[in-house]
Amino acid sequence: MASLTARLTRTLLRALVQPTFTPEFGLKRQRQRLNALQQLMPMPFGVRKQITPCGGVPAWRLTPATVHDVGSAQNTGASVMLYLHGGGYVVGSPTSHGEMVARIARQCSIDTWLIDYRLAPEHPAPAALEDALSAYRTLSAQGPVIIAGDSAGGGLSLALTAAVLEQQLPRPQALVLFSPWCDLSCSGASISERKEREVLLQTDWILFAAEQYAGQQDLDNPHISPLHADFSDFPPTLIQVGSEEILYDDSVRLAQRMRHAGAEVTLSEYPQMWHVFQLHAGYMPEARQALNEIAAFTRQQQKRE
Repeated sequence: MASLTARLTRTLLRALVQPTFTPEFGLKRQRQRLNALQQLMPMPFGVRKQITPCGGVPAWRLTPATVHDVGSAQNTGASVMLYLHGGGYVVGSPTSHGEMVARIARQCSIDTWLIDYRLAPEHPAPAALEDALSAYRTLSAQGPVIIAGDSAGGGLSLALTAAVLEQQLPRPQALVLFSPWCDLSCSGASISERKEREVLLQTDWILFAAEQYAGQQDLDNPHISPLHADFSDFPPTLIQVGSEEILYDDSVRLAQRMRHAGAEVTLSEYPQMWHVFQLHAGYMPEARQALNEIAAFTRQQQKRE
């Protein structure tokens, strides 16, 4: 059974946040509300925030107290994390995701860059991928990079990894994905089958966001829907997904295709959890458990190098 905290959070999300995710609500208001809601959550202690560009892209650099400066002798060549936030490519920012990502950085004891990539419809594809690639080029020149992301940011993490491999840049050390949105055609059965169980997203909003991001491009294009990417040389990957979300099938199909291609992948399903429940790690035990799993996974991958 889900914790009492999780059950209360589910009720609040359904009442206060899910109604925001409709095309009629308007992107400007959605962006403002998401930022405002997350600003109610205090940043965790022991993490320093710097607002500084990464490869020319606006970013928050979140550095745990346990990590030396990247340029210092003690930390030369140490792994860093590049985090790509979710929000359907149309909403989301370092402000909306900074508290969660700071907790991830602290839990993993890793210097983390949370970039503010360009959003659709003002900047449709491939703008977000171009920004992610620019940041990755800068970070990978200094040492190993773990790529992480949630929802659309998880899909962007996959598209970025495919682009990195195509361009023969240094391979990412690992991938960490929360409920990745990797099929923008929304062909998974869970889109309809789990519609009543989802407490955050709504189907019409997802379809709207896909159209805004893809623009004139085919939704089955691997750069748009990386479920169709070539996974044969992908790094070790951790996928976390909640059992109750409408994007559940994206994670399941992704794991199946990655394994079929020979990639090392772990699919971790959290019972009775919703889309990107990790956002509540400040107070919800299931989300804290997920961050513990991420920390163990990233430590394991760093030891293998």
